[in-house]
Amino acid sequence: MADVGWFVLSAGGAITLLGATIVWLTSSGGSPASRRCLTALALFYWIASTDVVADGLRHLLAAPFPPLTQGRVPPGRVAVVLLGSGTYGFRDWSEDQFSIVDRVGAARLFEAARVFRLVHADYVVSSGGMRAPSAHVRPSGAVMADVLVSLGVPRDRLVIETASVNTRAQALIVRELLRQRPVDHVVLVTSQMHMRRSLGTFRAVGVDAIPAVAREPESIDTWWQKWIPTDKALDGTAMAAHELIGIPAYAVRGWYR
Repeated sequence: MADVGWFVLSAGGAITLLGATIVWLTSSGGSPASRRCLTALALFYWIASTDVVADGLRHLLAAPFPPLTQGRVPPGRVAVVLLGSGTYGFRDWSEDQFSIVDRVGAARLFEAARVFRLVHADYVVSSGGMRAPSAHVRPSGAVMADVLVSLGVPRDRLVIETASVNTRAQALIVRELLRQRPVDHVVLVTSQMHMRRSLGTFRAVGVDAIPAVAREPESIDTWWQKWIPTDKALDGTAMAAHELIGIPAYAVRGWYR
């Protein structure tokens, strides 16, 4: 179901559905039903791919979570848990390979490094695997760990997790990792859209975390540009829809509290 949702709210989904509707319109001789369907789809994708909608949904999901300040973390041993979002793999003509985090993961990385310095954390858990094995892409947990070292986090403070395939798995695996390294407080770092579901998922497995939302890239300021369709805005709407569907889906399974 999640994969279907991602496809529908993608450029490929838009082209496929609009193309199929145009074929229907042509083959039916311009029937009223096909015209209405084409109009509805065009309006849907226009609205879904505007910054007005994507930014509005992000603010809705992130409303309870202000930026983390030092005063919100009580004294004691602290673990910062960084949730990965994905990586891209690259090869040059010499077949050398390397991986980098995606745009969402990069924002989370900088927030994790900031929080580490802010609260003088004892550990940073870099968490993120891959949904499908690949010979050309490293798990986000490993890639993020390397970047965290370059951002000033000592490698001996890092705990790397690369087996998880979703937020539920991250919560279960990280819980066991933290049991091996007793801490008093857990600070959870993820993006604004993902934070609500992440906190509920960690609570459901017995980890009560303090939220630290990553700062999103600057949004568009010019009002008319907010109504211009872009692939970035469509991707943002897709991420918001994934969370709005994912929260009740997790709750029904007992994975969210």
